[in-house]
Amino acid sequence: MPDLADLPDRALAVSLANRLLGEGFPVDLVAPRGGGPLRGRLAPGIGQIDLAKRHAATSALALARILAERRPAVLAAGRGVERVARLARLLARSRAILVRVEEEEAALAAIRAAARRSG
Repeated sequence: MPDLADLPDRALAVSLANRLLGEGFPVDLVAPRGGGPLRGRLAPGIGQIDLAKRHAATSALALARILAERRPAVLAAGRGVERVARLARLLARSRAILVRVEEEEAALAAIRAAARRSG
């Protein structure tokens, strides 16, 4: 996510993360700066990764390091950070399936399907 500001697209990502955790998926939420009003809405058990960057646009290298370390099966990104996620995925040589988050039910279905494909 670009940040944890109380905006509709960020609230969607937090809701999606909570639902995925509730279904038993391991979930990490990554933001350039981890603080913000929506942080309190994250369920306990969701990993919160603060990249310690000022802006999402400068976060590709830090995100690539996280992808290389954690090796997630799926990387979900909103429209505002999709390019950063793509670049990080390439830099990390990650096999994570990239899912674009725009609508909760569609993203949830895409993430479930990607997780099944990745094993």
